[in-house]
Amino acid sequence: MVNVEKLGVFLSSISAFFAQIDAEAVVIDTPYLNSNKNAVGYDYSGMIKISGPLEGCVYVSAPSTMLREVIKVMGEPDSSMTMMKDLLGEMANTISGNARTEFGADFIISPPKIIEGVPSIPYLPKDRQSYVTPFTWRGYKAVIGISIA
Repeated sequence: MVNVEKLGVFLSSISAFFAQIDAEAVVIDTPYLNSNKNAVGYDYSGMIKISGPLEGCVYVSAPSTMLREVIKVMGEPDSSMTMMKDLLGEMANTISGNARTEFGADFIISPPKIIEGVPSIPYLPKDRQSYVTPFTWRGYKAVIGISIA
């Protein structure tokens, strides 16, 4: 399991993502350990598989109401399902790309896979736990889940 200090890179990435589009800061809550048997998430999740010296995945999960609001703030008129999924993929990419800077070039990141609902097996290894970090932006709640070892 990756130590909790290393999680900071994922959390600062989500803050940086929102800082690019909006003056409204992201409020990051306390990370907690959660069993992958009962994964935590919302309407859509952007999953990124990680391999190399670290194995596992990182996901960002958000309600569609939040995704639509982000799209609106970005000035994009299209808030279709496709656009929401693209946005979530972009968020997941930002998070894992910044992590790669922290963990080095051996850190191999798959393209994001967008799934409807909460991530489940086969995405999350059920014999492990994830660090789940809730965050809020403009009153909307979402989570980042990190399951790497």
